[in-house]
Amino acid sequence: MTNLDDALQDLSEAVQQRLVVLDEGMRVIAYSIHESEPDRARLSHLLAHSDTWQAPAAGTDGVGTHTASDGTQWVLHPLRDDRHRVGHLLHVRAKGVPSPPEDVLTEGAAQLGVLLSLRTMYAERDAARARGLLTELLGEHSTEIGRASAARALVDEELVGSAGQYCAVVLAVPPGHPGGDWEARRAVDATLDFVSRTSTATVVGGVVEGLGVLVFPRPVVQDRLERVLGAPGLAHVRAGIGGVVDDLLSVATSHEQARRAWRAACLDPLTHPRVTEWSGLGIDKLLLALPLDRLDLDDLPEPVTRLIASDHREVDVPTLEAYLDAGGDAQASAVALGIHRSTLYYRLTRIRETTRADLGDGRVRRDLHTGLRVARLAGLLSG
Repeated sequence: MTNLDDALQDLSEAVQQRLVVLDEGMRVIAYSIHESEPDRARLSHLLAHSDTWQAPAAGTDGVGTHTASDGTQWVLHPLRDDRHRVGHLLHVRAKGVPSPPEDVLTEGAAQLGVLLSLRTMYAERDAARARGLLTELLGEHSTEIGRASAARALVDEELVGSAGQYCAVVLAVPPGHPGGDWEARRAVDATLDFVSRTSTATVVGGVVEGLGVLVFPRPVVQDRLERVLGAPGLAHVRAGIGGVVDDLLSVATSHEQARRAWRAACLDPLTHPRVTEWSGLGIDKLLLALPLDRLDLDDLPEPVTRLIASDHREVDVPTLEAYLDAGGDAQASAVALGIHRSTLYYRLTRIRETTRADLGDGRVRRDLHTGLRVARLAGLLSG
């Protein structure tokens, strides 16, 4: 059977018009050869903006038009598979350009509707297969044999690109936020759509054990992922980017790193950005491996426990954190806190009394700094 791209090009030559196929989400699925500079300019604009167009209302049977923001007037012919609309066939309406023969266009559109429906069906089948293999590759209870089999199948079936580098990404809302699975899936779909429109990379994605997961056959650029998450409806989603590994079977390591980076972005958004990279976690790489959800105040160094239990914790905890972050530099600490040095000295005196600790002792400062960091990641600090 003729494929969609060949059928579209044949129809384009028959009607002497440049043609484009959109799906029901108004995304570009296929297009004929666009040779001239004006044709290529119109196509580039369409590729960048068509998914922002409002789709014709359900039940709309006739031919419609849409004037793009670059001034191009597009004619939209519905594409159907039996009774169901599956997309749209577009051509340009312009002065001096004759309209394509209606009978040829109608016959061609009927064939394109069937071919588009088949492509959509195969794409959905491949996506379901990819999600299953991704779960087998990265699931907590997967066996080594199962992981190896899934890795081979993902590459052999071209569901992810064959490469010398792979990188995992975790996307989800913070724990306890409503709509977790749904928002994770939406974030994965938005990222896959962005990649398909802007890159030739074959990326696999799905929801694995409640978290959105993507595997890229290349390093992931933090800024680009942040732009994807700027889409409407994704405001609460946080992301973690794992390190790069050499083969797909090892991507479980990158996945665990991405999961910890995502947790850091959720647990301490003041320190870690919305899209956090594993390479930027510092000491939190180790601390996030702790069973933070099972820790309580008794697990912390006693000076830290005393400080958190004090009546002045709302002021003294961030004061001590700033002082320790500044390496004990009073001037830098006061600037960071926006207070006078005399105020800082007063607070530090109170902190020494509360903790019963010598802030000049390096080992004590290490215990305080690490203990406060663990407390913040474990959610034991209110500020």
